[in-house]
Amino acid sequence: MAIKPSPRLALLLLLFHAIAATAVYATAMPPAARLAILVLVLLSLIYYLARDVLLLFPGSWREIAFDQGGVSLVTRDGSVFSGQVSGNTTVSPYFAVLRIRPEGHRLPVSRTIFPDALDAGAFRELSVRLKFIETARAQKLP
Repeated sequence: MAIKPSPRLALLLLLFHAIAATAVYATAMPPAARLAILVLVLLSLIYYLARDVLLLFPGSWREIAFDQGGVSLVTRDGSVFSGQVSGNTTVSPYFAVLRIRPEGHRLPVSRTIFPDALDAGAFRELSVRLKFIETARAQKLP
């Protein structure tokens, strides 16, 4: 499943960062501290827009493929890494938070995927596969 830029994710990132900037601006802290925090909010917005929306970073996810018992990811620079879908993966009709624990790493990596980031039936396929993995994991528990 090829991942493409998501306008919905871009809009939500802009909205949430604007809310954070407004909250910082409304506080009664010294102007220098306020400015420093506003710069950090702006840098956060730029980072996540470049990584997750515009897919400009070498480590940006470009393609997801499911194999027997795991998932493989292709990044923008062409590197491939595989891992297991984490138990904290969330699937809804509006978005999926895909958490993957790469092989050889302790901590999982996460990305939020909206339906407009995939082709027409690909988001449905992703949702069904993730629900299937979740169900299979729940059945294994005692």
